[in-house]
Amino acid sequence: MRERLLVITLLVLVAFVFLGCAPAAPATTEVKAPTVKLTRVEVSSYFPVPWKEWPAQPPTPTPQIPVAVRVPMNLAFVYEIENPNDVAVTLDQMKFTVELEAAPSSPGDYFALATPNVYDRQSIPAKTTNALRVNVVIDSAVVPGTLLVAYGQRIAEKKLNPNALVSSWWDQIQDFKYGIKVTGGTADFSGGGKRTLATFEGKWPK
Repeated sequence: MRERLLVITLLVLVAFVFLGCAPAAPATTEVKAPTVKLTRVEVSSYFPVPWKEWPAQPPTPTPQIPVAVRVPMNLAFVYEIENPNDVAVTLDQMKFTVELEAAPSSPGDYFALATPNVYDRQSIPAKTTNALRVNVVIDSAVVPGTLLVAYGQRIAEKKLNPNALVSSWWDQIQDFKYGIKVTGGTADFSGGGKRTLATFEGKWPK
């Protein structure tokens, strides 16, 4: 009986030794923020300006066309999203601000005109780079008011004409004769049981 009790005691001690030496459970996988990079800006569709002085008053005699003509600027912002992690991550939402340069009137001076939000979720596999295209439509009828309300003082100081800026931006977009900036970009990701935030900015042409 004593021998049997001794054997049981030894087995219990051996079990405690093995449990004490067993490796600890792995910690939750670290998830790094993916890299969001603007690779290019494309003109998705082009609409020529209605007349030379557009969007100001049309020439006389007045053509058979409404004065308040709205011409959309449809741009596509193409991004590369690189996932450096060993697990897949999901892009939950993303937003950024589009700024146009007031060239040639005021080179180097940018004005924010749109802040698109992206809610289309997509999965980026581990160690993979995905492409994302975001279409942004800028309304010519809205831009002059945006410039005057948000940038009235700067417009006055630099003696810029909102209508002239609109005409220049729409007329020269096909050749990218002015700069386009992406600022204040944020992208929310989830993966590996965690959430992470990536920030980004970009400029086109490079």
